[in-house]
Amino acid sequence: MIKRTIKVEYLRRRKDSKISLTSEDLTEAGQKPWEVDAVDLAETFTLFTNRGKVSKTQASAYQIVNEEAERKLAELLDVESQRKADEKRAKELAQRINHYFEANNLNQDEVEWDEVVQGTFDDTKTPGWVTIKIKASHSNWYQSAGELHSPSLYHTQVPVAVEKEARELQDIRRKHQNDIKFDFFGTDYAKRIIREADHDNY
Repeated sequence: MIKRTIKVEYLRRRKDSKISLTSEDLTEAGQKPWEVDAVDLAETFTLFTNRGKVSKTQASAYQIVNEEAERKLAELLDVESQRKADEKRAKELAQRINHYFEANNLNQDEVEWDEVVQGTFDDTKTPGWVTIKIKASHSNWYQSAGELHSPSLYHTQVPVAVEKEARELQDIRRKHQNDIKFDFFGTDYAKRIIREADHDNY
């Protein structure tokens, strides 16, 4: 048996209980996908046969859902089969980036960017550095005490000189984001974060 956690999200149209993975497949003549009246559903599978089929004990009542779980499992197993080669390449890239930081005495301290005083942040404000990833804060603070503020944005930056390496490394790490055995610690790399916000850090 193969043990992996695979979640399948799908829709059930209220009108006739038709099941689909996308709202586009539930549209009728002249209807837009966002106009479909459907219920959002999901099923999670944790056990598959050695041939990659959903275990009978966990099988969904909907074949389309089972087939999607099996497709996602096959995709995950394919990514896992590339783990060793990808880890090797990722560590080489991380080493190059880390070496560049060390050789040029670059620090990795978080930089606070006050959006109210300094305006919206973009890479032209930090010559020689480039943003390779932007992440928004999902803190619950914004739904309570901070409801009048915009979520903080975290810009992950590296020197332009190692942009190519950093982007390739990010792609590898993103590719393996659902691979629990991938060495994320060993493939981490030097970077700095620009925190863009309209409020103090809490």
